[in-house]
Amino acid sequence: MTARRPPDERPRLLMVMPYRQFVRKAQAAGFWVGAIWDPSLESPEYLDDVRELADLYVTADFRAEEALRDAIRSAAREHEASLIYHIGREETMVSAYEVAEELRAELNPAAAIRVLADKHAMRELLAERGLSPVAFASAPTRREVPGAVRRIGFPAVVKPAALAGSRGVFLWREPADQVPWTALLDQYGYDGPFLVEEYLRGPEYSVETLSQDGRHHVVGITEKLLGPPPLFVETGHVHPAPLPQDRRRAVEDLTEEFLTACGYRFGPAHTEVIWTPEGPRIVESQARLGGDRIPRLIELATGLDVEQAVFAALKGTPVEPPTATATATVRFFTFPPGRVDEIRGLETVGGLGHVDELSIRLNPGDTVPEVRDSKSRHGHVIVSGATPEEARARCAEALAAIEAVIDGTPTRADGRTGVLGTPV
Repeated sequence: MTARRPPDERPRLLMVMPYRQFVRKAQAAGFWVGAIWDPSLESPEYLDDVRELADLYVTADFRAEEALRDAIRSAAREHEASLIYHIGREETMVSAYEVAEELRAELNPAAAIRVLADKHAMRELLAERGLSPVAFASAPTRREVPGAVRRIGFPAVVKPAALAGSRGVFLWREPADQVPWTALLDQYGYDGPFLVEEYLRGPEYSVETLSQDGRHHVVGITEKLLGPPPLFVETGHVHPAPLPQDRRRAVEDLTEEFLTACGYRFGPAHTEVIWTPEGPRIVESQARLGGDRIPRLIELATGLDVEQAVFAALKGTPVEPPTATATATVRFFTFPPGRVDEIRGLETVGGLGHVDELSIRLNPGDTVPEVRDSKSRHGHVIVSGATPEEARARCAEALAAIEAVIDGTPTRADGRTGVLGTPV
């Protein structure tokens, strides 16, 4: 444990799994920041940055629940933390909030976080309140999944209840799908529990909110671009979503009502919604910011740094939902398996003024991994435009210009194959 005690009387915020920008922005808002991290979850270089930035840096094994609880409890007591906060990955949120509640340093009731972290508990709450009705069944282990699927009926979506980042989500369209589904789960080493749900058809959105004192302010709605079944890995996002006003209002109202029903009081939430023929239906929700660079899309489209806004709200600054003046989009690259011979077009695309970010995880000589979830995608590009049409055209231009030659075959980032500049 390392610590630097500040000479001032800043309010003391102990954060579990704070990304380095959260440490910086919390300190900029006037907080003393303690950071608790599992060193196995990020690179040593990344965590060296967190250690250097934070006023306190503590390590713990997040897989050992009681050890994590003890680390939070000990650091909070020794350093007189007035608030304990967790907006990292969902797996350890409940433990952090239960300790916070025990020490009267919570920002949300632990019960609210349990609902948001547990897909089955969320479905039960929605059913009890008559909100967003969706047929569902639980399956404690793999063995019970086929029976649960039969009860719901084909097609059905099977979700690992304890995995995040779209890992293991699979559409069962027929009994034979048990074979590829089992192979997928073997790759994660996961045996349960599972949630089985009816297959909701329609466009999907995420609602980004920031709650303060139990009021839920909609920062914006993001359109999701999904890959094909059975995995539905997200291929991109557009912010703000092109939604007619009546649908927008219905999605916002449902999200706000759901968060109130959960008892959520403070912080960002990322709530996924599908617009079905029967209206909006909640897919799931997390007590954190959206991933996949959605906060950056919000900033490009509206000017709001939503990460900074979280800590400003924590200091008492009223939340002011922004107005979009542009459109921003992120698209993820998914190249076919094989050996990378060459990557072309990165300098050209990186030099375009409307390209905000460009990242690719492949290099010549690499073997392209199969894309099975959000963590295994091969890179991304972020583009903005004054209008949705301009953003869409600019994104298409960028995707068409990036090309990976894999086992001798050129493949563009937009999925087409052939020689660069020559559509096939």
